[in-house]
Amino acid sequence: MPAGAAGSARVVEGEMHIGRFDAAVAEAHGYEIRTSPDGTQYSVRKGAPADAVPMNEVDGTCGRSWVWEDGIGNASVVLRTGFHVRRDVVARSWRVQLNDDGGTSTQQFSGGSSGPYWEEIRVVPGLTRGTGYAVVRSNGSNFAILTDGAVCFSGGPSAKTTIY
Repeated sequence: MPAGAAGSARVVEGEMHIGRFDAAVAEAHGYEIRTSPDGTQYSVRKGAPADAVPMNEVDGTCGRSWVWEDGIGNASVVLRTGFHVRRDVVARSWRVQLNDDGGTSTQQFSGGSSGPYWEEIRVVPGLTRGTGYAVVRSNGSNFAILTDGAVCFSGGPSAKTTIY
């Protein structure tokens, strides 16, 4: 936080979880989707032995997501959001909902392929002074599709700051 800022920034990070698999993406990147006897799907490299299962990936998380919102004066905030997942990304859909005393707006961050780490920082001007709240919703609209076909959804991180 810059010197002289209001000092009220709060950040929450959240886990990302596998919501489903995209078999076509997995196939295109050398993976196949298998189903365990209990019905849980998982992804392995093509040609892996029949008993191969990923370590801690069937029921585990696939990464972390975050959002930071920091009031910088002039009715503006610096918004920083991103994720770190377990494999390279072929596509993503990412939106941060901003709430201030004047209403709600959305910042869109969708894009194509990247490595397993993605982050974007932008200045958002023209907000209403007072309390600011940013959230990456966990409603299924924020996700990354990994090269193994896993579709990883954000766990809903949020941040709060003072807009001045």
